Parts: sequence; structure tokens; C-alpha cells
Amino acid sequence: MPARKKTQTTAPKTENRPKTRSRRKKAGSGFLSNLAALISMTFFGRLFLVAAGLALVIALNLLISQNDFDFFFTLVGIELVAVAAFFWLRFLIKK
Repeated sequence: MPARKKTQTTAPKTENRPKTRSRRKKAGSGFLSNLAALISMTFFGRLFLVAAGLALVIALNLLISQNDFDFFFTLVGIELVAVAAFFWLRFLIKK
């Protein structure tokens, strides 16, 4: 096999290049963050987010309780008390 000749490489000349700035993406400018911002701006979007959150919590409770309805309603009751206490304390702190 013949030996290769070493060629000297030079850096590209920058004097002929156009002066352009590279655009950087802003943090949080992706599709999902734009969609979340759009949904959370409207009343129906907020209503949808609350309904989706409640459905997720109920589904998780059903998975945890394994269709034992006494345990399911106990979990839901504990969550309701915790949420009520959270909002009550938030109300007291804001006043």
C-alpha cells in the first residue's frame, strides 16, 4: 500500500464570509411550552387543565386502590382534606 502524502490544511478565510449572527433559541420557546402557555391563557384552557388533572388523580387513585372502593374513597377523602388545608393556609398567609 503506498504511503499517503500529508497535506497541510489551512483555516478558512473569514474575510469573505458574510457577517451574520447565529440565532439562539430562547429557553422555553419549544412547541410544548408554547402550547401550555396558549392553553393556560384562556378560561376554557384552564378548565381543561383542571379537568385533566382531576382525571389523572382519580386514575392514579384507582390504580393504587386496585378497585377496593373503601380504600379509594379513603384516599380521595384524605386528598380533599389536604387540598382544603393547603388553600386555607394560602388564604391565611395572603391576608
